[in-house]
This record gives sequence, structure tokens and C-alpha cells, in this order.
Amino acid sequence: MRLAQSAPQETDVDIKRLTHFIALAEEGRFAAAAKRVHLSQAAFSRSIQALESRVGLRLFDRSSRGVDLTSAGQTVLQRARSLVFDSDCLVRDVELLKHGDAGEIVIGAAPVPAATLLPALLTRLRHERPQLVVRLRLGGFLQLVEQLEAQALDFCIGDPRLLAPSDHLAMAPLQKIYGSLCGRRGHPLARASTLEPQALRRYGIGAISMTRQLLKPIAVSLGFASVRSFPLALECDDLGLLTQVVMNTDLIGLLPENAAQQDPKRLQQLPWPGSRVQFADMHALWLTGRTLSPAAQLAIDLAQAAGRSAQR
Repeated sequence: MRLAQSAPQETDVDIKRLTHFIALAEEGRFAAAAKRVHLSQAAFSRSIQALESRVGLRLFDRSSRGVDLTSAGQTVLQRARSLVFDSDCLVRDVELLKHGDAGEIVIGAAPVPAATLLPALLTRLRHERPQLVVRLRLGGFLQLVEQLEAQALDFCIGDPRLLAPSDHLAMAPLQKIYGSLCGRRGHPLARASTLEPQALRRYGIGAISMTRQLLKPIAVSLGFASVRSFPLALECDDLGLLTQVVMNTDLIGLLPENAAQQDPKRLQQLPWPGSRVQFADMHALWLTGRTLSPAAQLAIDLAQAAGRSAQR
């Protein structure tokens, strides 16, 4: 009977010890790792010693500079991360079963979807689930993916072409955005029938940050031989701020194609000299193997509906 009663407690302690082990492996020092998991250094040291005693292996080499994983520790670290992740998913899935879609979701959005798709999504979500608390995290897509991998987000929205191929991220397409050139109302190039590369160089182009791979077809479409010759004058990941600069200067904005419709009295679309080019390919991304909450799944479904509506 004692064994039956103590087994769940021992399993729970093991997961906590694995969490402590991961913290020490990542921090490299006992003091920093103990602070991260909110333990005293003495209690944290006992936890690591107990884990090493239980597995019968030395997991760390200690020195005055801190700790380094042994070869055995490196192998255990991979399994520990997987086990802790699965444990967190189990706890989360149980909570989902108990509470349904009530509560909150945390959504991350990169600059383009934040300015184009998010307003429609949030409006639809408020109508569908007025009791749901939605927390938004806005920022660069790569930083949002880091938050996603740290399980700080339910899902994020951005362009997966910015990422290296990965089998631990699941995704669903939402909307393709095409680019346009915009200038302030009354811009010197407003009456031009087409824009030559030299004209674009004269005033410079403002755009969000893009990889060379994504910028290359845009540069070629605008008549430039390479990304190196593209006349980037301002790189800004806040589309609202970028648009404000375009409306108040002679800078030419590389913006989503419907940008000029948002404030037609101050902004107008300029002729695109080449063929229509894709500006962003927005997807919802979440962790493979992590069950989406009903509310997160609903939000992704509504985002897809908003994307289809915008494209029509």
C-alpha cells in the first residue's frame, strides 16, 4: 500500500528534477539555474545530486567556472526535454478537457499580419467568444517563434519562408499578401505612368525587414539587377510607423496592396513597374504534438475565413 501511495509523488518529483536538470544544463551555473526555478541554491544542488544518484550517472562536470554536461548528460538532456514537454502537454490537455474553451489564448503576430489580418480576426473572435481573454504578442517573426518554442504562445502568425525547414512546427495557410508601392498624396511620382529604377533610387524605398531570398523577386520585379542594388532607405518592422513616414515624406513605401485604401486622403498607390509580386504568405504556426485548445483552433479557423474574405 505504501508503494502504491508513494509512486505518484515520486513520478512528480522526477519531472521536477528533470526540469531542474534542464535549467542547469542551459544556465551553466547553479546560482542562475536555482534562481530560474525559484529554489535556494542548497535545495537545487540536492535535487541535482538526487537525480544523478537515481540514474546512476554523472551528468555534469563541475569546475570553478560552472558546469558542463558530460556525454551521458547530453544524451539525458535530449530525453529530459521530450519528457518535460510531454508532461506539460498532458497537464494542459487535462485542463482543456475540464474547462473547454473558456479562459484565455496567447497569439503572436508578426508586423504584416498584425496590420492586415489581425483586426478582422479579433473582431470575429469577439463576436464568437466574448468571454475569452485574448493576449497579443507583437514583434519580429523569428522572436515570436522562439516564444512559441518556449511554450509562451498558443500559436503565432507570420511567413514561414523566413524559417529553416522544421518538423516540430505545424502550420496552416491563412492569406497571401501582395505588395504595392505607395507615396504620400501629391508625391512627385504620382502622375508617372511607370516607375523606372532611377526614380525609385531618387526617393528611396521603405520596407519591413526581409531575407534576401524574399526581397530578390521584388527587387527584380522593380527593375533592379540584384538585392544589392535595391534602394532601401528605411527598414521598419512597424507597418503603422512606416506608413506614417511615407505619408509625411517623399519616401516610397513597399506596403501591402490595400495600404492606400486605409487613408486615401494622405496615401496613394503608385504604379508597379513589373508583374504582381507576393509580399507575404501568412500562416498560423504551433508546436507539433501540442493539442490546440478549442479557442486556439477557433481563432485559426476564423483567421482562415478572414484571409479568404480579404482575398475575395
